[in-house]
Amino acid sequence: MTILSALAGLYERMAQAGDAPRRGYSTERIGGEVVIDRDGNLVAINPKLVAEGKRTVAAPLAVPAAVKRSSGIAPNFLWDKTAYVLGVTAQKDEKGKPVLADGRPVAAQERRTADEHAAFVALHRERLAGTEDPGLLALLRFLDRWTWEDFAARACSPEVLDQNVVFRLDGEGGYLHDRPAAAQLLAGESAGEGVLCLVTGERAPAARLHPSIKGVMGAQSSGASLVSFNIGSKDIRGASSSYGKIQGDNAPTSEAAAFAYGTALNALLARSGPGPSRRALRIGDTTVVFWAETPDRSHDEEAEDWMAGLLDPPDDSESEADATLKLRATLEAVARGQKPDDPRFHPDTRVYVLGLAPNAARLSVRFWLPGTLGDFTRNLARFHEDMRLDPTAWKRLPAAWALLYETALQRKAENIPPLLGGELMRAVLDGTPYPRMLLSSVIGRIRADGIVNGARAAICKAYIQRNLKEEFPVSLDPDNTEPAYRLGRMFAVLEGIQQAALPGLNATIRDRYFAAASATPARVFPLLFKTATHHLSNLRKGDKDWLGRYFDDQMGKIWAGLSSDLPASLTLEDQGRFVAGYYHQKFTKKAAAEAVETTAGDME
Repeated sequence: MTILSALAGLYERMAQAGDAPRRGYSTERIGGEVVIDRDGNLVAINPKLVAEGKRTVAAPLAVPAAVKRSSGIAPNFLWDKTAYVLGVTAQKDEKGKPVLADGRPVAAQERRTADEHAAFVALHRERLAGTEDPGLLALLRFLDRWTWEDFAARACSPEVLDQNVVFRLDGEGGYLHDRPAAAQLLAGESAGEGVLCLVTGERAPAARLHPSIKGVMGAQSSGASLVSFNIGSKDIRGASSSYGKIQGDNAPTSEAAAFAYGTALNALLARSGPGPSRRALRIGDTTVVFWAETPDRSHDEEAEDWMAGLLDPPDDSESEADATLKLRATLEAVARGQKPDDPRFHPDTRVYVLGLAPNAARLSVRFWLPGTLGDFTRNLARFHEDMRLDPTAWKRLPAAWALLYETALQRKAENIPPLLGGELMRAVLDGTPYPRMLLSSVIGRIRADGIVNGARAAICKAYIQRNLKEEFPVSLDPDNTEPAYRLGRMFAVLEGIQQAALPGLNATIRDRYFAAASATPARVFPLLFKTATHHLSNLRKGDKDWLGRYFDDQMGKIWAGLSSDLPASLTLEDQGRFVAGYYHQKFTKKAAAEAVETTAGDME
């Protein structure tokens, strides 16, 4: 199934459940209502604000579908922001900041604001010409007599400035855009010559422009296009053309299908409450949305909750402890080939995952993965098995998005390598090899900042295990004969010798030599061995002779599995083995050190 047809199908199920606006409408944030009487006189302008967390925001409301705007002037039908509807905006100073009087915005009209209001008036005079509906006639009378100065003269609430507003007839509960006459006008817009829709396979009026998609991280706040065409020459009607076809004619999609996929995708991306939608998350520069397809919409939500828990596991707080343990048990059961004991899990449920990234005024599709809940759960269980490391690298189960911070300078999201988020998510969900960029970026950060933590070691281990189809040890493996792994262990021992001989150091050999030792061991290790010999000599002369013997023993056991000819250089994959070996030796040695101290106490 294609992206657009799957989204259109989602819209139909949402509409049947009452979770989506009817065709020709969209859900927008409406911050006020303009109440008028039948003669077109203003009765009141009331704010429509609701509490959302700690904020007060405009209320969501189904209104006639928003027009597509760029930098031009294009009014909406029967609603818009106050600049269009009332010709008034919040006054701003030379720096673009709102001018306040008694802590409240001041109404003003700018040159563009006047043009926007004139366009709004012209649109409604044209569209409502000949109407006999009392409410729509009242709107025309209102627009004929309204001036922007009336806003201040009537002491209208400045809270609505620059908000979207709708119209209501005094004494009635519904809005003008909900009146049957308005619905008939909107339906009349869809009349036209039919085309064979590539999404539905039915003949219907074609969409000239496709809907704007809002909510993709990094895209324009006004929205970006999932489907669009380059502007070529102008045809005889002055419309933009591409390959001789005019706008939407290049890939015929009916207005109904375009509206359906746009509405569904915007609903997936929409924020719900103070946080983001549970069906959307950010992975690097990629915004990922997912949805399920079942005969019953309530079962869709169960499957989507399941996917949300897999893609963004619960945190390690006490309130989420039970959920974390349950998810861990679920993934372990799936890894063993068992069905999880959870009523939400139906392995054959269809699930769709779409990755989108910004590209100026357009959207790029990073990946499109149709599958089943069982497939995605098995692949995510495999991902967590790949990342398993002892000592453990994290308290909570790792999310793919969290790993990307290990590849970024100063662990900032804006420094995550472009494309990496989408490629990593595809590998995790599809069970395919991890992108080589993941390993190279982690090794690059280690070389730059010298930080070798559990997350970075786990990434190296996961890459080698999956991409090279190699059974890589979860915990310290003294019998592993891979030279790079042993050299990493050896480096950890040499660092331990330095720290024992020179306690209180601010920096160790890791800070100075790790990058070079992991890339060109033959050049660096002889120097490290020479320094370690000196440190061991000092340890044996003091009261830490037992510790010197311990390190001698560790070096001997590791060296026994190495060739006397150290490799001149290590490949990127071998550098990953080096990192994992270092981590295993360094962080497992704490238990060994405790055993050594016990032995030393017995010897005294």
